[in-house]
Amino acid sequence: MKLFWKDAAAVAARLAAAPRLLVTLDFDGTLAALANSPGLARLEPGLKAALRDLAAAPGVFVFILSGRPLKNVRALVGQRRLYYGGNHGIEIKGPGFAWRDAGALKVRSLVAGIADAVSRKFPPASGVLVENKIYSASVHYRNLTAGSWRAFFSRMKALMAATNEALYWRGGHKVFELLPREAAHKGDAVRKLSGHLKSSLSLAAGDDLTDEDMFAALAGRGVAVRVGRKAGSKAGYYLAGQEEVLRLLRFITAARDRGVK
Repeated sequence: MKLFWKDAAAVAARLAAAPRLLVTLDFDGTLAALANSPGLARLEPGLKAALRDLAAAPGVFVFILSGRPLKNVRALVGQRRLYYGGNHGIEIKGPGFAWRDAGALKVRSLVAGIADAVSRKFPPASGVLVENKIYSASVHYRNLTAGSWRAFFSRMKALMAATNEALYWRGGHKVFELLPREAAHKGDAVRKLSGHLKSSLSLAAGDDLTDEDMFAALAGRGVAVRVGRKAGSKAGYYLAGQEEVLRLLRFITAARDRGVK
């Protein structure tokens, strides 16, 4: 991986030259700093303004692609002209486009049943937060109480082993995600929206394991930026931390202002 700013001139030239640019951004840990619980995450005013400016640039389409439910991430960002993806790409909605993975619809009851079982294993006092997001579920353990780690991972291991084969688990930042095995992921979502918009170049930024799917989708033909350096990431570039994302958005907008008119 290369520090993004060391190659900024070359990237700016690519961004400026693309007739139609798709910019895909994760939410938690990328646009918003990681919070102790999902309900506490907020988008800072400066980032909101930067997103608005970027979406107004000629030939630019902004796609907020999150593990959160679609309705939730749309409410947090609150800008109509953007495209939004929820449940790691299972559902997408934006100007003139709406799509939902048919396979994920079929396993909603399985997801709900497992989320309920996990909730009963870990009551709120344990520090574990279970989210049923309809098409996926999340088990957050950032606030796990001291002394509970061994029991938590032991119980989660047993729950994962007993999970229906139509679903699978993957890890993230102090979270386990339950997802439909055959459903779309973030890489699929980027490809689908890019095809619909007929974009000539894509840039994607994210910070977590599920973002690696969109980095892989852009390999060799797009610009993939990881928030935080990580060995083995499929992103070609990295930012030092979430505090640099505002600078990245302004950089993209400036590159477009100098290029496409």
